Formats: sequence, structure tokens, C-alpha cells
Amino acid sequence: MSRNSLTLKIVALSGVLLIPVSALSQTSNEYAQMAKATWSAFECSSLAYKARLPDEQERLFRFGYEQGKSFISALLDQKIAQEDLSQEAPTILLLLLQGPTPDFMLGRIYESAQESALEGIYRTGDISYDDEEQQLNAENKFSRLNCNLIGN
Repeated sequence: MSRNSLTLKIVALSGVLLIPVSALSQTSNEYAQMAKATWSAFECSSLAYKARLPDEQERLFRFGYEQGKSFISALLDQKIAQEDLSQEAPTILLLLLQGPTPDFMLGRIYESAQESALEGIYRTGDISYDDEEQQLNAENKFSRLNCNLIGN
């Protein structure tokens, strides 16, 4: 076996051994950022529904749900430092972490994120928008929030 092929095999084996370790370990800060990703994905999922983008609505909901499950699990397992929570997680989301199960908590979070996202979509002040204007408002806000980048 030549020296170059031995070196190549060692480098390849090292890469294989290192990938699973780094892929499985999350930092406290990364877990805390999952709270932000959950909130944003749920907001954008609601906007996608109103903008009549069903594939985006489902993709964003699933992403938010999975991020939320991971975040809540890490929080319950005390894997997130208070400092990271304070800096990364939306305060409103933290206030909604009450209930008997993680799914219940995620339902509360989704409902609040949806309410936040749809503010100004149906009406502004005394002006109510028709369905077409609501869809346009949702499309504009979806674009403004860069929703297509979340989870991709």
C-alpha cells in the first residue's frame, strides 16, 4: 500500500468518525435558537396558509414543530443555559411554556405565533380587507419576513 493511499484512508476514516459526534451534539445556544426558529416557522406557516401556499404552509409547520419539540426537550433536560434563553428565545414563547405536555405547549405557541403573524392581514384600523387583499397582504408579509429561507 502506498503512502498516499494510506493517508487518504486515514483522512476518510477520520471524517467518518467525526461527523456523527458533531452532528449529534448541540450547544446550549443552538438549542435556544430553536425557540426562535419555532416561532418564526409558525408565523410563516400561518402566512403561507393565508397566502394560499399549501406546500410552504406544511413545510414550515413541520419544521417549526420539530424545532419546538427539540427545544422543549432540551429545556426539560436542562441543556440550555439561562443566558442563552435570555439572548435567543422570544420572550413571548417562553411565557407560553406551560401545560401538561410538549404538544400542548407547542399548540399554545402556534396559536400565539399565528395571531402575531396575521396582525394587519385582515384589517387595519377600521378598514377590513376582502379575500384578495388578505392574500396579497399575507404574500407581502411572507416575503418581507424571508419565510422561504426558514428551514432550508
